[in-house]
Amino acid sequence: MLTKPTTPPSKREPDGFLKISLNLTMGIGITTFIAALTLIAVHFYESKYRDTLNFAVTTLATAAGISSAVYALRGIEINLEDKKIDRTLRYIQIWNDPSYFSVRQIAAKIHKDLKSLANDDSKSDEYMNQIYADAEKKQEIVNILNFLEEMSMCVHFGLVDEKCLKEFYRYIVCTYCDTFTLFVHRSRRDKQSPRLYIHLTDLCEQWRH
Repeated sequence: MLTKPTTPPSKREPDGFLKISLNLTMGIGITTFIAALTLIAVHFYESKYRDTLNFAVTTLATAAGISSAVYALRGIEINLEDKKIDRTLRYIQIWNDPSYFSVRQIAAKIHKDLKSLANDDSKSDEYMNQIYADAEKKQEIVNILNFLEEMSMCVHFGLVDEKCLKEFYRYIVCTYCDTFTLFVHRSRRDKQSPRLYIHLTDLCEQWRH
């Protein structure tokens, strides 16, 4: 069973400007607390400084607000990174799930058969037409292409870790696109939808090189 890997320190810990910002915000928080106590004491004992104190309190409140905002932003970034890892693992786990075994078998057989017909376009077309006419096999292929299209959309919109998925899915994506090219073209024509599975085919071209 796959377990969620610990995010590397380089991913978890801020670097560059963000690291400096976090260090500064910690210092601001501590300084704000000490300064606030000092100002409260002075406020009670030196009334002539109250206008200056009001300005100082406003400045400190602003600094504290900025500090809180930076921490909140960093928390959101870490949360988004965790969600990307979760989605990435989910797509890998689903492909390895036993429920996908039958469709992987069907796809492997079709790929093998089409490879043997690679030099004869008419026979390849005829074979794919037979597959298209078989409602059960057609639905299996549609299901797996829909799944790969969904994953490709997540890659396109940056919702997953592309580097990790590419390691696992590169061969799968390219092989399925090659195997079902005729099926995709036929589906686009029948549904009058030229962009059907466009994210999958684009990802294939991107990962092929």
